[in-house]
Amino acid sequence: MSTTSIVTIFAICVSILLVIFRWNKGNSDTETKLLKLPLIGDLHSSPLDKPLLNWDSWARDNGPVAIPKLFGIIPVVVLNSYDAVTELFSRRSQWYSNRPASVSMEMITDDKSGQSKFTLMHDYDEHLKLHHRILAPSLGALGSPRYRPLIVLESKQLLVDLLNAVRTSPGEISTHSIFPLLERTQASIILALHYGLRIADCEQKILHDVIDIQTQITHVAATPAMPDFIPLLRHLPAFFSPWKRAADKLYAAQVDLYLRLFNHGRQSPGWNATKQAISTAEKSGIDKVPDLDIAFNMATSVQGGMETFPRQILWLFIAALHRPSFVTRAHALLDEVVGRDRMPLFSDRAGLKFIDAIASEILRWRPIAPGAIPRRADRDDEIDCIKIKEGVTIMANAWGIGRDAKVFDPALGDLDDFVPERWLRVVDGGEEKLMTELPLPVFGQGRRMCQGKRVATDGLYMQIASILWAFDIEAADGEEVDPWEMVVAGFMTMPREVKFRLRPRGDWATRVIERDGKDVGKALDAFLGVVDQGEK
Repeated sequence: MSTTSIVTIFAICVSILLVIFRWNKGNSDTETKLLKLPLIGDLHSSPLDKPLLNWDSWARDNGPVAIPKLFGIIPVVVLNSYDAVTELFSRRSQWYSNRPASVSMEMITDDKSGQSKFTLMHDYDEHLKLHHRILAPSLGALGSPRYRPLIVLESKQLLVDLLNAVRTSPGEISTHSIFPLLERTQASIILALHYGLRIADCEQKILHDVIDIQTQITHVAATPAMPDFIPLLRHLPAFFSPWKRAADKLYAAQVDLYLRLFNHGRQSPGWNATKQAISTAEKSGIDKVPDLDIAFNMATSVQGGMETFPRQILWLFIAALHRPSFVTRAHALLDEVVGRDRMPLFSDRAGLKFIDAIASEILRWRPIAPGAIPRRADRDDEIDCIKIKEGVTIMANAWGIGRDAKVFDPALGDLDDFVPERWLRVVDGGEEKLMTELPLPVFGQGRRMCQGKRVATDGLYMQIASILWAFDIEAADGEEVDPWEMVVAGFMTMPREVKFRLRPRGDWATRVIERDGKDVGKALDAFLGVVDQGEK
C-alpha cells in the first residue's frame, strides 16, 4: 500500500472519530466563542480578560524578528518592528504578498488553493491585481469627494441616534448599548458607497443578513477546522464530510446575498462602487469579468469596512474615560473652529488637526487587529541573521509596531498610554503639523495595504469630531475603566462592556442635532450624483 493511501485512510478515520465526538457533544463551530486571539494568543501567557497584557513584553524579549513555534510545533515568523515589516512587506514584497494556505476559506468560496473568492485571502496574482484596480476608483483619492457627503449625513444620523439613546437611558449608557448605533452608521456608509443602499435603522433585515454572513466568515477564518490541518479532507464527499456540508451551505448563502446586493447596486439610480466596478472591469481589457467575482470583491471590501470600524471607534469612549484631558482640549478646539451653530464638516479639517491626531492615536493605541492578517514567505530568505523558510507564515505585529520606540518617541508619552499629541509637531510660525509620515500598521503595508484606508480615516475624523462636538463623556459612578480589559471577536479585539454617562454639552447641541437631523432623509443621489458623473 502506498504512503498516500495510508495517509488518506488515516485522515478518513480521524474525520470519522471527530464527527462522532462533535455530534455527541452537540456543539457546532459557530457556537464556540473565542477566548483568545488566533495565532498570537498562543504565543504569550496573557489572562483571558486582558488578552494583550503580556504581548508587549513578549515582543520586547523576542526582538524585531522572532520565530516562535505554535503549540511547540509550527514555526511562525513575527515581525515586531517597523523596520522589519518595511524590509519584508515593502522592499521584498514580491516574496511576501501571498496569504498562508487556508483550506476552510477556500472551501466556503468553492475555490482552489490560493484562489479564494474572498479577495482578502486570495494570492497576489493577476486576478487579485485586477480586482484591486476595480476597487481603486471608488475607495481612493478620486472617490473621496463622492462619499464624504454621505459620511457627513450618517454622522448627523449617529448624533440623532445617540441623543435618543441618552434620552431613553438618562442616567448612564454603555459601550454595549451604543455599539449597534455605531454598527448601523458604518453599515449605512459602506453599503451606500458600494451598493447605493442606505440603512435607516438598526432593525433592517438586510443589515442583519450581512452581519450574520460576516460573523460566520470571520469565525471560519479565525478557527481552523480539521481540513486546515489535514488538507486531504477537503476532497471528501459532502455526505461524509461535515466540513464540506457546512462550507457548501455558507457558500450558497454568500452567493445569494452578494448577488442580491450586486444587482441592487447595478440598478440603483445613483453612483456607487458596484457601478464603478462594472465600468472599470469593462475597460480592463479582460473579455468578461464574471458578475459573481465582482460581487465577492465588493463583499470583501464591505466586510473589511463594516466589521472593524464600529469596534475601533468604541475605544474613543474608553480613551475619553481613561484620559479625559484630551477631550477638554478637543472641546475647546471644536468650539473655536466649528462653533456651536452647526456640526463639523470636512471643510473644517485643516483647523482640526488635533481631531485627526486623536483618530491616529486610537488606531495606534488599540489596533483592532493586533496581529494583522498573516502572509506567506515564497522563498527561503534571511533578515537580521534570522533564516526564514519558504512557506512559513509571517505576521506583522501591529500592536508592537505602534509601540516601536524608534518610530514613536517615548519622550512624547508612554507608548502604552493614549497621547494624541505624539502625532503633532510644531513647525515654523507655531502652527501644528499632523505627522502623516508615521505608520498606521493596522492598515497593513506594501502591496496588500488596505484599499479602504482613506474611507476609514475620513470616517474616523468625522465621527470623532461629531461625537466630541456634541457630547461630554463621563465615568459612571463606581465604574472602573481598565483599558487592558477587552474581548476577542475573531481576529479583532473590542473593549469589555463599560458603563458611562453621555451628555449633550448644552441645549445648543441638542437644538442643532434635532435641526440638522432632518436632513438625513435626503436621497442618496443628492450626495453621490449620477453614475455618469462619477465615472468622469
